Amino acid sequence: MVRGEDQSCNVPYYGQLTDIVKLQCTEGNKVLLFKCDWYDMSLEGISYKRDQHGSTIVNTSRKLKTIEPFVLACQTTQVYYVNGIKDPTWNVVIETKPRNLYEMPSDKEEPYQEEENLHYNANVLQEENGDDDIDWSRSGV
Repeated sequence: MVRGEDQSCNVPYYGQLTDIVKLQCTEGNKVLLFKCDWYDMSLEGISYKRDQHGSTIVNTSRKLKTIEPFVLACQTTQVYYVNGIKDPTWNVVIETKPRNLYEMPSDKEEPYQEEENLHYNANVLQEENGDDDIDWSRSGV
């Protein structure tokens, strides 16, 4: 799944992965491209719809005719499709999180600790207890 950036609407693009292309660039850099058969997402109700739970249901019989089947791997989100019970051409889209993928915060904020300056008198006076002894017992326990 690729998040859509169309001017008219912001509908994501769904497709089926058909090939993985690895481009070797200079100095050991690599770029991964996914080649996909994209589903047509142009018409709500015919190409896709939303159910009462907010899930997206895609008509997999309607393919998008495009000359640009490739997408950068970093732009995609992994999904899988569950076949519809009434009509197997309509599949429910389920977003997943790949194993061993941890969403780390992108901010590199330094931990902030407020220093607390307590100004207190180090010469603490003890209350006199008759014999100048401190009573360490707790009553009522």
